[in-house]
Amino acid sequence: MSEVPFDLEWEILGETGSATGLTTERAQVFGGWLVRTRVGGSVSMAFVPDDQFRWDGEDFGDEYEEDEDAEEDEEGEEDEEEGEEEDEEDGE
Repeated sequence: MSEVPFDLEWEILGETGSATGLTTERAQVFGGWLVRTRVGGSVSMAFVPDDQFRWDGEDFGDEYEEDEDAEEDEEGEEDEEEGEEEDEEDGE
């Protein structure tokens, strides 16, 4: 198997106050980011879900959390409206 199905493009993230030799990188993948941290010969990797790719590489910040809260509120309102419609159909 000589062909690579896809080639990840790793972006080095800025580190503030990090240990000497610590490197953190991210690569965009389906549904989010792969994040890897390397120090010496050790590598750690994690998946960060972010289907809209809003993470700017620094932090998610307050704006990111507010957007998620707004989406949850909208879903809750839809559920309430469905419940009201069902009550009306039942003659209540």
